[in-house]
Amino acid sequence: MSEKHFFQDHRTLVTRSLRGAVAQNPSLKIIPSLKIVYDPHHSPDKVAVISGGGAGHEPASSGFVGKGMLAAAVSGDIFASPSARQVFAAINAVPSTGTILVVTNYTGDCLHFGLAVQQAKANGNDKVALVMVHDDVSVPRSAGKLVGRRALAGSMLVAKICGSAAESGCSFEEVEKVGNAVSDNMASIAAILDHCHVPGRDEFNKLDADVCEVGLGLHNEPGFFVLQRVPPAEELITKMLNLILDQDDPERAFVPFTPSDETVLFVGNMGGMSVLEMGAVVDEALEQLERVGIVPVRVFCGSFMTSLNAPGISLTLMNLSGASKLCSKSVDDMLSFVDLPHSTVAWPGGAIYKGRDAILKRKEQVVDTPQTPVSAPLSEKEKVKVAPRLLESIIRNACEKVLEAEAQLTKWDTIVGDGDCGETCASGAKAILFKLNGGLAKDGEVVHILRSISELIDDSMGGTLGAIFSIFLAAFTSATRTAASTPDVRAPTDDAGFWGRVAARAIDVLQESTPARVGHRTVMDALVPFVETLERTADLEKAVEAGRKGGEATAKLTAKLGRATYVGEDAKKGQLPPDPGAMAVVAIVEGIWGGITG
Repeated sequence: MSEKHFFQDHRTLVTRSLRGAVAQNPSLKIIPSLKIVYDPHHSPDKVAVISGGGAGHEPASSGFVGKGMLAAAVSGDIFASPSARQVFAAINAVPSTGTILVVTNYTGDCLHFGLAVQQAKANGNDKVALVMVHDDVSVPRSAGKLVGRRALAGSMLVAKICGSAAESGCSFEEVEKVGNAVSDNMASIAAILDHCHVPGRDEFNKLDADVCEVGLGLHNEPGFFVLQRVPPAEELITKMLNLILDQDDPERAFVPFTPSDETVLFVGNMGGMSVLEMGAVVDEALEQLERVGIVPVRVFCGSFMTSLNAPGISLTLMNLSGASKLCSKSVDDMLSFVDLPHSTVAWPGGAIYKGRDAILKRKEQVVDTPQTPVSAPLSEKEKVKVAPRLLESIIRNACEKVLEAEAQLTKWDTIVGDGDCGETCASGAKAILFKLNGGLAKDGEVVHILRSISELIDDSMGGTLGAIFSIFLAAFTSATRTAASTPDVRAPTDDAGFWGRVAARAIDVLQESTPARVGHRTVMDALVPFVETLERTADLEKAVEAGRKGGEATAKLTAKLGRATYVGEDAKKGQLPPDPGAMAVVAIVEGIWGGITG
Protein backbone atom coordinates (compact mmCIF):
# COMPACT_ATOMS: atom_id res chain seq x y z
CA MET A 1 0.00 0.00 0.00
CA SER A 2 1.46 3.33 -1.06
CA GLU A 3 1.76 6.17 1.42
CA LYS A 4 2.65 8.61 -1.37
CA HIS A 5 0.07 11.10 -2.63
CA PHE A 6 0.18 14.01 -5.06
CA PHE A 7 -2.23 15.92 -2.82
CA GLN A 8 -1.18 15.86 0.82
CA ASP A 9 -3.81 18.13 2.38
CA HIS A 10 -6.99 16.07 2.65
CA ARG A 11 -8.84 19.09 4.08
CA THR A 12 -8.98 20.74 0.65
CA LEU A 13 -8.83 17.55 -1.39
CA VAL A 14 -12.51 16.62 -1.08
CA THR A 15 -13.91 19.86 -2.53
CA ARG A 16 -11.34 19.87 -5.32
CA SER A 17 -12.25 16.29 -6.22
CA LEU A 18 -15.95 17.20 -6.35
CA ARG A 19 -15.20 20.15 -8.61
CA GLY A 20 -13.29 17.77 -10.86
CA ALA A 21 -16.23 15.38 -10.86
CA VAL A 22 -18.71 17.97 -12.12
CA ALA A 23 -16.22 19.15 -14.74
CA GLN A 24 -16.49 15.67 -16.26
CA ASN A 25 -20.28 15.95 -16.44
CA PRO A 26 -21.05 19.47 -17.64
CA SER A 27 -24.79 19.23 -17.01
CA LEU A 28 -24.28 19.11 -13.22
CA LYS A 29 -23.80 21.77 -10.55
CA ILE A 30 -21.92 21.89 -7.28
CA ILE A 31 -22.36 23.77 -4.00
CA PRO A 32 -18.70 23.65 -2.84
CA SER A 33 -19.30 24.92 0.71
CA LEU A 34 -21.76 22.09 1.36
CA LYS A 35 -20.03 19.46 -0.80
CA ILE A 36 -23.23 18.85 -2.77
CA VAL A 37 -23.28 17.77 -6.41
CA TYR A 38 -26.72 17.88 -8.04
CA ASP A 39 -28.55 17.67 -11.35
CA PRO A 40 -30.25 21.03 -12.02
CA HIS A 41 -32.21 19.39 -14.84
CA HIS A 42 -33.91 16.85 -12.58
CA SER A 43 -37.63 16.85 -13.30
CA PRO A 44 -39.72 18.16 -10.38
CA ASP A 45 -42.44 15.77 -11.54
CA LYS A 46 -40.36 12.74 -10.60
CA VAL A 47 -38.97 11.22 -7.42
CA ALA A 48 -35.46 12.35 -6.47
CA VAL A 49 -32.94 9.75 -5.31
CA ILE A 50 -30.09 11.13 -3.22
CA SER A 51 -27.13 9.35 -1.67
CA GLY A 52 -23.87 10.24 0.01
CA GLY A 53 -21.51 9.62 2.87
CA GLY A 54 -17.91 10.22 3.75
CA ALA A 55 -15.36 11.04 1.07
CA GLY A 56 -12.73 8.48 0.16
CA HIS A 57 -15.23 6.15 -1.53
CA GLU A 58 -15.12 7.79 -4.96
CA PRO A 59 -16.69 7.57 -7.44
CA ALA A 60 -19.48 7.11 -4.85
CA SER A 61 -21.56 9.08 -4.71
CA SER A 62 -20.87 12.16 -6.86
CA GLY A 63 -19.83 10.09 -9.88
CA PHE A 64 -23.31 8.59 -10.02
CA VAL A 65 -25.26 11.86 -10.24
CA GLY A 66 -27.16 12.21 -13.48
CA LYS A 67 -30.37 11.32 -15.26
CA GLY A 68 -31.41 7.75 -14.53
CA MET A 69 -29.54 7.47 -11.24
CA LEU A 70 -28.93 10.05 -8.48
CA ALA A 71 -30.48 13.51 -8.48
CA ALA A 72 -27.88 14.66 -5.95
CA ALA A 73 -24.99 13.43 -3.84
CA VAL A 74 -23.63 14.88 -0.62
CA SER A 75 -20.13 14.28 0.73
CA GLY A 76 -18.55 14.52 4.14
CA ASP A 77 -14.86 14.71 4.83
CA ILE A 78 -12.76 11.58 4.35
CA PHE A 79 -14.54 8.65 6.04
CA ALA A 80 -16.84 11.04 7.92
CA SER A 81 -20.55 11.35 7.19
CA PRO A 82 -21.97 14.63 5.91
CA SER A 83 -23.94 16.71 8.39
CA ALA A 84 -27.73 16.83 8.58
CA ARG A 85 -27.51 20.43 7.35
CA GLN A 86 -25.74 19.28 4.18
CA VAL A 87 -28.24 16.48 3.53
CA PHE A 88 -31.20 18.82 4.14
CA ALA A 89 -29.72 21.30 1.67
CA ALA A 90 -29.33 18.50 -0.92
CA ILE A 91 -33.02 17.60 -0.51
CA ASN A 92 -33.96 21.22 -1.13
CA ALA A 93 -31.62 21.53 -4.13
CA VAL A 94 -33.69 19.12 -6.25
CA PRO A 95 -37.45 19.76 -6.20
CA SER A 96 -39.37 16.52 -6.70
CA THR A 97 -42.51 14.53 -5.95
CA GLY A 98 -40.64 12.84 -3.11
CA THR A 99 -37.09 12.11 -1.99
CA ILE A 100 -35.51 8.74 -1.37
CA LEU A 101 -32.23 8.83 0.57
CA VAL A 102 -30.08 5.77 -0.14
CA VAL A 103 -28.00 5.48 3.02
CA THR A 104 -25.17 3.15 4.00
CA ASN A 105 -25.80 1.45 7.34
CA TYR A 106 -23.06 3.15 9.32
CA THR A 107 -24.00 4.93 12.53
CA GLY A 108 -22.95 8.43 11.49
CA ASP A 109 -24.77 8.23 8.17
CA CYS A 110 -27.90 6.85 9.85
CA LEU A 111 -27.94 9.68 12.38
CA HIS A 112 -27.22 12.58 9.99
CA PHE A 113 -29.50 11.41 7.18
CA GLY A 114 -32.20 10.52 9.70
CA LEU A 115 -32.01 14.00 11.21
CA ALA A 116 -32.32 15.53 7.74
CA VAL A 117 -35.51 13.52 7.17
CA GLN A 118 -36.92 14.91 10.41
CA GLN A 119 -35.93 18.44 9.38
CA ALA A 120 -37.64 18.01 6.02
CA LYS A 121 -40.82 16.72 7.64
CA ALA A 122 -40.76 19.55 10.17
CA ASN A 123 -40.75 21.89 7.16
CA GLY A 124 -43.83 20.26 5.66
CA ASN A 125 -42.17 17.75 3.32
CA ASP A 126 -43.66 14.39 4.30
CA LYS A 127 -42.46 12.47 1.24
CA VAL A 128 -38.89 11.84 2.36
CA ALA A 129 -37.70 8.37 3.30
CA LEU A 130 -34.54 6.40 4.02
CA VAL A 131 -33.56 3.25 2.17
CA MET A 132 -30.91 1.62 4.34
CA VAL A 133 -28.32 -0.52 2.57
CA HIS A 134 -26.91 -3.42 4.60
CA ASP A 135 -25.32 -5.88 2.20
CA ASP A 136 -22.20 -6.98 4.15
CA VAL A 137 -22.36 -10.58 5.40
CA SER A 138 -19.06 -10.72 7.29
CA VAL A 139 -20.37 -9.84 10.75
CA PRO A 140 -22.48 -12.66 12.23
CA ARG A 141 -26.01 -12.00 13.43
CA SER A 142 -25.04 -12.52 17.07
CA ALA A 143 -22.32 -9.83 16.91
CA GLY A 144 -24.38 -7.30 14.99
CA LYS A 145 -27.71 -7.45 16.81
CA LEU A 146 -27.89 -3.71 17.44
CA VAL A 147 -25.95 -2.30 14.49
CA GLY A 148 -27.11 -4.68 11.77
CA ARG A 149 -25.18 -5.41 8.61
CA ARG A 150 -22.82 -2.82 7.16
CA ALA A 151 -23.01 -1.45 3.64
CA LEU A 152 -20.48 -2.16 0.91
CA ALA A 153 -20.35 -1.46 -2.84
CA GLY A 154 -23.88 -2.82 -3.29
CA SER A 155 -25.09 0.60 -2.16
CA MET A 156 -24.53 1.94 -5.64
CA LEU A 157 -26.49 -0.92 -7.20
CA VAL A 158 -29.41 0.07 -4.97
CA ALA A 159 -28.93 3.69 -6.08
CA LYS A 160 -28.93 2.69 -9.75
CA ILE A 161 -32.11 0.66 -9.50
CA CYS A 162 -33.91 3.30 -7.40
CA GLY A 163 -32.80 6.08 -9.73
CA SER A 164 -33.96 4.14 -12.77
CA ALA A 165 -37.30 3.35 -11.13
CA ALA A 166 -37.75 7.07 -10.42
CA GLU A 167 -36.78 8.00 -13.98
CA SER A 168 -39.28 5.42 -15.28
CA GLY A 169 -42.08 7.26 -13.49
CA CYS A 170 -42.54 5.12 -10.39
CA SER A 171 -44.21 6.81 -7.45
CA PHE A 172 -42.46 7.78 -4.22
CA GLU A 173 -43.93 4.73 -2.47
CA GLU A 174 -42.94 2.42 -5.32
CA VAL A 175 -39.33 3.65 -5.41
CA GLU A 176 -39.03 3.23 -1.64
CA LYS A 177 -40.41 -0.30 -1.89
CA VAL A 178 -38.06 -1.20 -4.76
CA GLY A 179 -35.04 0.14 -2.87
CA ASN A 180 -35.79 -1.81 0.29
CA ALA A 181 -36.45 -4.97 -1.72
CA VAL A 182 -33.10 -4.72 -3.49
CA SER A 183 -31.23 -3.97 -0.26
CA ASP A 184 -32.83 -6.96 1.47
CA ASN A 185 -31.86 -9.29 -1.38
CA MET A 186 -28.21 -8.40 -1.69
CA ALA A 187 -25.15 -9.98 -0.06
CA SER A 188 -21.57 -8.68 -0.19
CA ILE A 189 -18.14 -9.49 1.20
CA ALA A 190 -14.81 -7.68 0.87
CA ALA A 191 -11.16 -8.72 1.14
CA ILE A 192 -7.94 -6.66 1.19
CA LEU A 193 -4.21 -7.21 0.95
CA ASP A 194 -3.52 -4.04 2.96
CA HIS A 195 -5.26 -1.05 4.48
CA CYS A 196 -5.60 2.23 2.63
CA HIS A 197 -3.71 5.40 3.50
CA VAL A 198 -5.39 8.76 4.12
CA PRO A 199 -3.35 11.65 2.64
CA GLY A 200 -1.61 13.65 5.34
CA ARG A 201 -2.36 11.19 8.14
CA ASP A 202 0.51 9.64 10.11
CA GLU A 203 -1.35 7.01 12.16
CA PHE A 204 -2.65 4.08 10.10
CA ASN A 205 -2.79 0.30 10.09
CA LYS A 206 -0.60 -1.87 7.88
CA LEU A 207 -0.81 -5.57 7.17
CA ASP A 208 2.26 -7.77 7.05
CA ALA A 209 3.27 -8.90 3.58
CA ASP A 210 1.84 -12.41 4.07
CA VAL A 211 -1.45 -11.35 5.73
CA CYS A 212 -4.85 -10.88 4.12
CA GLU A 213 -8.11 -9.71 5.71
CA VAL A 214 -11.63 -10.79 4.76
CA GLY A 215 -14.83 -9.16 5.95
CA LEU A 216 -13.99 -5.49 6.30
CA GLY A 217 -15.99 -2.33 5.87
CA LEU A 218 -15.25 0.78 3.86
CA HIS A 219 -13.41 2.83 6.47
CA ASN A 220 -10.08 1.10 7.07
CA GLU A 221 -11.37 -0.82 10.08
CA PRO A 222 -9.87 -4.31 10.59
CA GLY A 223 -11.36 -7.25 8.73
CA PHE A 224 -13.48 -9.76 10.61
CA PHE A 225 -11.25 -12.62 9.44
CA VAL A 226 -7.46 -12.29 9.47
CA LEU A 227 -5.72 -14.85 7.26
CA GLN A 228 -2.10 -15.37 8.29
CA ARG A 229 -1.16 -16.20 4.72
CA VAL A 230 -2.45 -14.75 1.49
CA PRO A 231 -4.26 -17.65 -0.18
CA PRO A 232 -4.34 -18.29 -3.92
CA ALA A 233 -7.00 -16.16 -5.62
CA GLU A 234 -9.18 -19.18 -6.33
CA GLU A 235 -9.17 -20.17 -2.65
CA LEU A 236 -9.89 -16.63 -1.49
CA ILE A 237 -12.84 -16.21 -3.85
CA THR A 238 -14.19 -19.59 -2.72
CA LYS A 239 -14.14 -18.39 0.89
CA MET A 240 -15.84 -15.13 -0.06
CA LEU A 241 -18.59 -16.81 -2.06
CA ASN A 242 -19.20 -19.37 0.68
CA LEU A 243 -19.87 -16.54 3.13
CA ILE A 244 -22.49 -15.21 0.70
CA LEU A 245 -24.08 -18.49 -0.38
CA ASP A 246 -23.90 -20.92 2.57
CA GLN A 247 -27.53 -21.39 3.58
CA ASP A 248 -26.51 -23.71 6.44
CA ASP A 249 -24.67 -20.93 8.27
CA PRO A 250 -27.25 -19.55 10.76
CA GLU A 251 -25.04 -16.53 11.42
CA ARG A 252 -24.66 -15.37 7.81
CA ALA A 253 -27.41 -16.87 5.65
CA PHE A 254 -28.95 -13.44 5.11
CA VAL A 255 -30.11 -13.88 1.50
CA PRO A 256 -31.35 -17.14 -0.06
CA PHE A 257 -30.10 -18.04 -3.54
CA THR A 258 -31.22 -20.94 -5.74
CA PRO A 259 -30.19 -21.94 -9.30
CA SER A 260 -33.57 -20.77 -10.61
CA ASP A 261 -33.07 -17.22 -9.32
CA GLU A 262 -32.12 -14.41 -11.67
CA THR A 263 -29.10 -12.67 -10.16
CA VAL A 264 -26.69 -9.76 -10.70
CA LEU A 265 -22.97 -10.10 -9.96
CA PHE A 266 -21.31 -6.88 -8.86
CA VAL A 267 -17.50 -6.98 -8.51
CA GLY A 268 -15.96 -3.94 -6.84
CA ASN A 269 -12.44 -2.57 -6.88
CA MET A 270 -11.69 -1.22 -3.39
CA GLY A 271 -9.43 1.39 -4.97
CA GLY A 272 -5.96 -0.07 -5.44
CA MET A 273 -6.37 -3.05 -7.77
CA SER A 274 -5.32 -3.17 -11.41
CA VAL A 275 -7.94 -3.51 -14.12
CA LEU A 276 -6.04 -6.59 -15.29
CA GLU A 277 -6.59 -8.44 -11.99
CA MET A 278 -10.20 -7.27 -11.67
CA GLY A 279 -11.05 -8.98 -14.94
CA ALA A 280 -9.58 -12.21 -13.60
CA VAL A 281 -11.62 -11.87 -10.39
CA VAL A 282 -14.80 -11.65 -12.48
CA ASP A 283 -13.79 -14.72 -14.47
CA GLU A 284 -13.05 -16.81 -11.36
CA ALA A 285 -16.21 -15.72 -9.55
CA LEU A 286 -18.38 -16.62 -12.54
CA GLU A 287 -16.74 -20.04 -12.90
CA GLN A 288 -17.31 -20.85 -9.23
CA LEU A 289 -20.92 -19.59 -9.30
CA GLU A 290 -21.66 -21.70 -12.36
CA ARG A 291 -20.47 -24.81 -10.51
CA VAL A 292 -23.28 -24.33 -8.00
CA GLY A 293 -25.85 -23.59 -10.70
CA ILE A 294 -25.91 -19.79 -10.44
CA VAL A 295 -25.50 -17.92 -13.73
CA PRO A 296 -25.90 -14.15 -13.26
CA VAL A 297 -27.98 -12.36 -15.91
CA ARG A 298 -25.91 -9.19 -15.52
CA VAL A 299 -22.27 -8.69 -14.52
CA PHE A 300 -20.67 -5.40 -13.49
CA CYS A 301 -17.06 -4.74 -12.53
CA GLY A 302 -15.31 -1.53 -11.60
CA SER A 303 -14.65 1.07 -8.95
CA PHE A 304 -18.05 1.80 -7.46
CA MET A 305 -17.55 2.41 -3.75
CA THR A 306 -13.87 2.39 -2.87
CA SER A 307 -11.73 2.81 0.23
CA LEU A 308 -9.18 5.29 -1.13
CA ASN A 309 -6.21 3.25 -2.42
CA ALA A 310 -6.94 -0.04 -0.63
CA PRO A 311 -5.72 -3.05 -2.63
CA GLY A 312 -8.86 -5.10 -2.26
CA ILE A 313 -12.00 -6.48 -3.87
CA SER A 314 -15.65 -6.89 -3.00
CA LEU A 315 -18.13 -9.40 -4.33
CA THR A 316 -21.86 -8.65 -4.35
CA LEU A 317 -24.64 -10.98 -5.47
CA MET A 318 -28.13 -9.54 -5.82
CA ASN A 319 -31.19 -11.77 -6.12
CA LEU A 320 -33.46 -10.09 -8.67
CA SER A 321 -36.10 -12.80 -8.30
CA GLY A 322 -36.24 -12.36 -4.52
CA ALA A 323 -36.39 -8.58 -4.80
CA SER A 324 -39.22 -8.68 -7.33
CA LYS A 325 -41.39 -10.69 -4.93
CA LEU A 326 -41.02 -8.04 -2.21
CA CYS A 327 -41.86 -4.99 -4.33
CA SER A 328 -44.61 -6.23 -6.67
CA LYS A 329 -42.43 -5.68 -9.72
CA SER A 330 -41.69 -8.41 -12.24
CA VAL A 331 -38.16 -9.68 -12.76
CA ASP A 332 -38.29 -8.07 -16.22
CA ASP A 333 -39.21 -4.75 -14.58
CA MET A 334 -36.29 -5.05 -12.18
CA LEU A 335 -33.94 -5.94 -15.02
CA SER A 336 -35.16 -2.93 -17.00
CA PHE A 337 -34.18 -0.72 -14.05
CA VAL A 338 -30.70 -2.24 -14.07
CA ASP A 339 -30.40 -1.64 -17.83
CA LEU A 340 -32.03 1.79 -18.11
CA PRO A 341 -29.81 4.33 -19.94
CA HIS A 342 -28.30 7.03 -17.77
CA SER A 343 -26.10 10.10 -17.94
CA THR A 344 -23.59 9.54 -15.15
CA VAL A 345 -19.81 9.51 -15.36
CA ALA A 346 -19.07 6.46 -13.22
CA TRP A 347 -21.72 3.84 -13.99
CA PRO A 348 -20.82 1.71 -17.02
CA GLY A 349 -22.31 2.81 -20.33
CA GLY A 350 -23.22 6.43 -19.60
CA ALA A 351 -24.09 9.15 -22.12
CA ILE A 352 -23.30 12.54 -20.56
CA TYR A 353 -22.84 14.77 -23.62
CA LYS A 354 -26.45 15.03 -24.81
CA GLY A 355 -26.24 18.28 -26.76
CA ARG A 356 -25.01 21.83 -26.32
CA ASP A 357 -28.07 22.98 -24.37
CA ALA A 358 -27.25 20.64 -21.48
CA ILE A 359 -23.60 21.69 -21.22
CA LEU A 360 -22.75 24.31 -18.62
CA LYS A 361 -19.58 26.38 -18.52
CA ARG A 362 -17.40 25.57 -15.54
CA LYS A 363 -18.21 28.83 -13.73
CA GLU A 364 -21.92 28.16 -14.24
CA GLN A 365 -21.59 24.83 -12.44
CA VAL A 366 -20.55 26.41 -9.12
CA VAL A 367 -23.42 27.49 -6.86
CA ASP A 368 -23.15 29.64 -3.72
CA THR A 369 -24.29 28.29 -0.37
CA PRO A 370 -28.08 28.61 0.02
CA GLN A 371 -29.10 30.97 2.79
CA THR A 372 -30.21 29.28 6.00
CA PRO A 373 -33.14 30.62 8.05
CA VAL A 374 -32.15 33.05 10.79
CA SER A 375 -32.89 31.80 14.31
CA ALA A 376 -35.67 33.63 16.10
CA PRO A 377 -34.35 36.23 18.55
CA LEU A 378 -34.42 35.40 22.24
CA SER A 379 -36.78 37.16 24.59
CA GLU A 380 -35.27 38.58 27.76
CA LYS A 381 -36.73 35.79 29.90
CA GLU A 382 -35.09 33.15 27.67
CA LYS A 383 -31.62 34.56 28.07
CA VAL A 384 -29.13 32.90 30.44
CA LYS A 385 -26.20 35.05 31.49
CA VAL A 386 -22.81 33.86 32.78
CA ALA A 387 -19.78 36.03 33.49
CA PRO A 388 -18.11 36.39 30.06
CA ARG A 389 -14.57 35.73 31.34
CA LEU A 390 -15.67 32.54 33.10
CA LEU A 391 -17.61 31.36 30.06
CA GLU A 392 -14.67 31.99 27.75
CA SER A 393 -12.32 30.21 30.15
CA ILE A 394 -14.59 27.14 30.23
CA ILE A 395 -14.97 26.94 26.45
CA ARG A 396 -11.31 27.68 25.69
CA ASN A 397 -9.98 25.17 28.20
CA ALA A 398 -12.31 22.43 26.93
CA CYS A 399 -11.17 23.03 23.35
CA GLU A 400 -7.50 23.06 24.31
CA LYS A 401 -7.90 19.78 26.22
CA VAL A 402 -9.36 18.22 23.07
CA LEU A 403 -6.43 19.46 20.98
CA GLU A 404 -3.99 18.02 23.53
CA ALA A 405 -5.76 14.65 23.25
CA GLU A 406 -5.84 14.59 19.44
CA ALA A 407 -2.81 12.34 18.88
CA GLN A 408 -3.90 9.80 21.49
CA LEU A 409 -7.49 9.71 20.19
CA THR A 410 -6.17 9.12 16.68
CA LYS A 411 -3.92 6.29 17.86
CA TRP A 412 -6.78 4.55 19.65
CA ASP A 413 -9.17 5.03 16.74
CA THR A 414 -6.63 3.59 14.31
CA ILE A 415 -6.87 0.33 16.27
CA VAL A 416 -10.67 0.11 16.59
CA GLY A 417 -12.00 2.39 13.85
CA ASP A 418 -10.93 4.41 10.85
CA GLY A 419 -8.39 6.63 12.62
CA ASP A 420 -10.19 9.96 12.23
CA CYS A 421 -11.55 10.55 15.77
CA GLY A 422 -8.71 12.79 16.92
CA GLU A 423 -8.74 14.82 13.73
CA THR A 424 -12.53 15.16 13.80
CA CYS A 425 -12.54 16.37 17.41
CA ALA A 426 -9.66 18.74 16.73
CA SER A 427 -11.52 20.19 13.76
CA GLY A 428 -14.48 21.03 16.00
CA ALA A 429 -12.25 22.48 18.71
CA LYS A 430 -10.38 24.68 16.23
CA ALA A 431 -13.63 25.99 14.73
CA ILE A 432 -14.91 26.95 18.19
CA LEU A 433 -11.61 28.57 19.20
CA PHE A 434 -11.62 30.62 16.00
CA LYS A 435 -15.06 32.01 16.86
CA LEU A 436 -14.09 32.44 20.50
CA ASN A 437 -11.11 34.56 19.45
CA GLY A 438 -13.56 36.66 17.47
CA GLY A 439 -15.66 37.44 20.52
CA LEU A 440 -18.14 34.56 20.68
CA ALA A 441 -18.44 34.72 24.50
CA LYS A 442 -18.14 38.47 24.96
CA ASP A 443 -21.74 39.03 26.10
CA GLY A 444 -21.93 35.91 28.31
CA GLU A 445 -25.33 34.89 26.88
CA VAL A 446 -25.35 31.09 27.03
CA VAL A 447 -28.22 30.19 24.69
CA HIS A 448 -26.79 32.27 21.84
CA ILE A 449 -23.35 30.74 22.39
CA LEU A 450 -24.77 27.20 22.51
CA ARG A 451 -26.60 27.82 19.23
CA SER A 452 -23.38 28.99 17.62
CA ILE A 453 -21.36 26.05 18.95
CA SER A 454 -24.05 23.62 17.73
CA GLU A 455 -23.79 25.07 14.22
CA LEU A 456 -19.99 24.98 14.34
CA ILE A 457 -19.97 21.33 15.41
CA ASP A 458 -22.49 20.41 12.72
CA ASP A 459 -20.35 22.10 10.05
CA SER A 460 -16.90 21.01 11.21
CA MET A 461 -17.35 17.53 12.71
CA GLY A 462 -18.59 14.73 10.51
CA GLY A 463 -19.12 11.09 11.37
CA THR A 464 -20.95 9.47 14.23
CA LEU A 465 -19.29 11.49 16.97
CA GLY A 466 -20.16 14.77 15.25
CA ALA A 467 -23.78 13.64 14.98
CA ILE A 468 -23.91 12.65 18.66
CA PHE A 469 -22.44 15.98 19.76
CA SER A 470 -24.75 17.92 17.40
CA ILE A 471 -27.89 16.22 18.68
CA PHE A 472 -26.85 16.58 22.32
CA LEU A 473 -25.91 20.26 21.95
CA ALA A 474 -29.09 21.13 20.04
CA ALA A 475 -31.17 19.43 22.73
CA PHE A 476 -29.08 21.04 25.49
CA THR A 477 -29.65 24.45 23.89
CA SER A 478 -33.40 23.88 23.68
CA ALA A 479 -33.59 22.61 27.26
CA THR A 480 -31.58 25.59 28.53
CA ARG A 481 -33.89 28.01 26.73
CA THR A 482 -36.98 26.27 28.11
CA ALA A 483 -35.62 26.13 31.66
CA ALA A 484 -34.61 29.77 31.50
CA SER A 485 -38.16 30.87 30.61
CA THR A 486 -39.85 28.68 33.24
CA PRO A 487 -39.89 30.54 36.58
CA ASP A 488 -40.32 27.47 38.79
CA VAL A 489 -37.51 25.63 37.00
CA ARG A 490 -34.92 28.32 36.56
CA ALA A 491 -32.03 28.38 39.01
CA PRO A 492 -28.86 30.44 39.38
CA THR A 493 -26.46 29.63 36.55
CA ASP A 494 -23.69 28.89 39.03
CA ASP A 495 -25.81 26.01 40.36
CA ALA A 496 -24.34 22.80 38.91
CA GLY A 497 -27.63 21.03 39.62
CA PHE A 498 -29.42 23.39 37.20
CA TRP A 499 -27.03 22.39 34.42
CA GLY A 500 -27.33 18.75 35.44
CA ARG A 501 -31.10 18.86 34.99
CA VAL A 502 -30.77 20.60 31.63
CA ALA A 503 -28.16 18.05 30.46
CA ALA A 504 -30.40 15.18 31.58
CA ARG A 505 -33.19 16.45 29.29
CA ALA A 506 -30.65 16.56 26.44
CA ILE A 507 -29.62 12.95 27.15
CA ASP A 508 -33.28 11.91 26.90
CA VAL A 509 -33.51 13.49 23.45
CA LEU A 510 -30.19 11.95 22.36
CA GLN A 511 -31.33 8.48 23.38
CA GLU A 512 -34.36 8.83 21.10
CA SER A 513 -31.93 9.13 18.16
CA THR A 514 -29.46 6.35 18.97
CA PRO A 515 -29.72 2.87 20.49
CA ALA A 516 -26.34 3.41 22.19
CA ARG A 517 -26.49 3.00 25.95
CA VAL A 518 -24.04 2.67 28.82
CA GLY A 519 -22.17 -0.61 28.43
CA HIS A 520 -22.12 -0.57 24.63
CA ARG A 521 -18.56 0.80 24.43
CA THR A 522 -19.45 4.16 22.92
CA VAL A 523 -19.37 7.86 23.76
CA MET A 524 -22.40 7.24 26.00
CA ASP A 525 -20.22 5.36 28.52
CA ALA A 526 -18.61 8.65 29.53
CA LEU A 527 -21.36 11.15 28.70
CA VAL A 528 -24.23 9.50 30.58
CA PRO A 529 -22.37 8.93 33.90
CA PHE A 530 -21.15 12.53 33.77
CA VAL A 531 -24.67 13.90 33.26
CA GLU A 532 -26.38 11.56 35.72
CA THR A 533 -23.86 12.33 38.45
CA LEU A 534 -24.14 16.07 37.81
CA GLU A 535 -27.93 15.90 38.03
CA ARG A 536 -27.90 13.74 41.17
CA THR A 537 -25.13 15.42 43.16
CA ALA A 538 -24.90 18.95 41.73
CA ASP A 539 -21.14 18.42 42.11
CA LEU A 540 -19.19 19.05 38.89
CA GLU A 541 -15.96 17.55 40.22
CA LYS A 542 -17.72 14.27 41.05
CA ALA A 543 -19.43 14.31 37.67
CA VAL A 544 -16.10 14.72 35.86
CA GLU A 545 -14.66 11.80 37.82
CA ALA A 546 -17.69 9.64 36.92
CA GLY A 547 -17.25 10.51 33.25
CA ARG A 548 -13.53 9.68 33.41
CA LYS A 549 -14.16 6.31 35.04
CA GLY A 550 -16.84 5.51 32.47
CA GLY A 551 -14.56 6.40 29.57
CA GLU A 552 -11.60 4.42 30.89
CA ALA A 553 -13.82 1.41 31.62
CA THR A 554 -14.67 1.04 27.91
CA ALA A 555 -11.30 -0.68 27.46
CA LYS A 556 -12.85 -3.72 29.16
CA LEU A 557 -16.15 -3.63 27.30
CA THR A 558 -17.24 -5.53 24.21
CA ALA A 559 -18.45 -3.17 21.50
CA LYS A 560 -22.13 -3.45 20.61
CA LEU A 561 -22.32 -0.31 18.45
CA GLY A 562 -19.90 1.67 16.33
CA ARG A 563 -17.08 0.45 14.10
CA ALA A 564 -15.35 -1.41 16.91
CA THR A 565 -18.27 -3.86 16.63
CA TYR A 566 -16.79 -5.08 13.36
CA VAL A 567 -13.33 -5.86 14.72
CA GLY A 568 -12.73 -9.58 14.32
CA GLU A 569 -11.99 -11.97 17.16
CA ASP A 570 -8.30 -12.17 16.27
CA ALA A 571 -7.93 -8.43 16.75
CA LYS A 572 -9.81 -8.57 20.04
CA LYS A 573 -7.41 -11.07 21.63
CA GLY A 574 -5.06 -8.25 22.54
CA GLN A 575 -6.72 -5.79 24.91
CA LEU A 576 -8.39 -2.99 23.00
CA PRO A 577 -7.86 0.64 24.00
CA PRO A 578 -10.69 2.68 25.51
CA ASP A 579 -13.34 3.98 23.15
CA PRO A 580 -11.96 7.13 21.47
CA GLY A 581 -15.33 8.92 21.48
CA ALA A 582 -15.80 8.30 25.18
CA MET A 583 -12.31 9.60 25.89
CA ALA A 584 -13.05 12.70 23.81
CA VAL A 585 -15.91 13.41 26.20
CA VAL A 586 -13.51 12.90 29.11
CA ALA A 587 -11.18 15.52 27.62
CA ILE A 588 -14.08 17.96 27.22
CA VAL A 589 -15.49 17.64 30.74
CA GLU A 590 -12.01 17.78 32.29
CA GLY A 591 -11.46 20.94 30.27
CA ILE A 592 -14.71 22.43 31.58
CA TRP A 593 -13.64 21.68 35.15
CA GLY A 594 -10.20 23.16 34.53
CA GLY A 595 -11.74 26.28 33.03
CA ILE A 596 -13.73 26.84 36.21
CA THR A 597 -11.05 26.02 38.75
CA GLY A 598 -8.19 27.62 36.86
